[in-house]
Amino acid sequence: MRSFIKSKIFRVLLTVAVILLAGIAVGATVSSHSSPVTSAVSTVFSPLSRFSSFVASKFDRFTGGFISSSSYRDRVADLESQVADYQSKLVEYEKLKKQVEAYKNFLEVKEKNLDFQFTAGTVIGRDSADAFGSFVLNCGSSDGVSVNDPVISGEYLIGVVNEVTPTTCVVLSVVDPKVNTAAYEIRTGEMGYTETTVKLAMNGKMRFSGLTKDTAIAEGGIVCTSGVGGVYPRGLIIGTVTKVAADEGDIAYYAELEPEIDINEVQDAFVITDFEGKGDA
Repeated sequence: MRSFIKSKIFRVLLTVAVILLAGIAVGATVSSHSSPVTSAVSTVFSPLSRFSSFVASKFDRFTGGFISSSSYRDRVADLESQVADYQSKLVEYEKLKKQVEAYKNFLEVKEKNLDFQFTAGTVIGRDSADAFGSFVLNCGSSDGVSVNDPVISGEYLIGVVNEVTPTTCVVLSVVDPKVNTAAYEIRTGEMGYTETTVKLAMNGKMRFSGLTKDTAIAEGGIVCTSGVGGVYPRGLIIGTVTKVAADEGDIAYYAELEPEIDINEVQDAFVITDFEGKGDA
């Protein structure tokens, strides 16, 4: 290889190559009217310039579609606010729907009992320590409510007023051991009264007592207020018979009752402030 480089042939080839390159440079200079140095620099750096332009255009597109993290945080906060607003409206909608249903049932009761006078109330409190489901309504003596007024939800008896203030009243649920009601079973017409034990009341049930061993009351029977005693008007539904059993000693029988309405779920109720026969013993 060293001998070839030192040979005359290599020198001749090198001279020819230099002459050709010089000719190309002179031709480019003449056609572009620029200096040889400028043309040479342009020839060398032109591809690099085109590559830089390509990269810059791609970067511009990338930054054009980029959204900062703070913008995303603002958007998320806005969406969370909208969700909270929709949830609040949904809660109000559900409350209104239940109120509409309560008033619809109230109108049906009113149409059947034109002598009833009512005061509407909303549950504003419950005593968590009371296992029998007492609750507080936002109506009181200024609305005509008094102690021993029956409280209903639709056509169902759910309790009786026990305490009254000018603007509120405390209601004992129908399964409270303190509450007793004269009643009858609608199919057989058999008369009796409701009472309960702590054990039954803890399970949301009560007894329809005073039955004889010849009772024809069966499971599924409906027990209503009889109106005897003048505290409750006749015909309010108390509950449904779940079983019939003998009392101790088989002397008397009773029917176990379960209220139709879960009192813990009640939100709106009506207090019957007056009716025909109220106070008649």
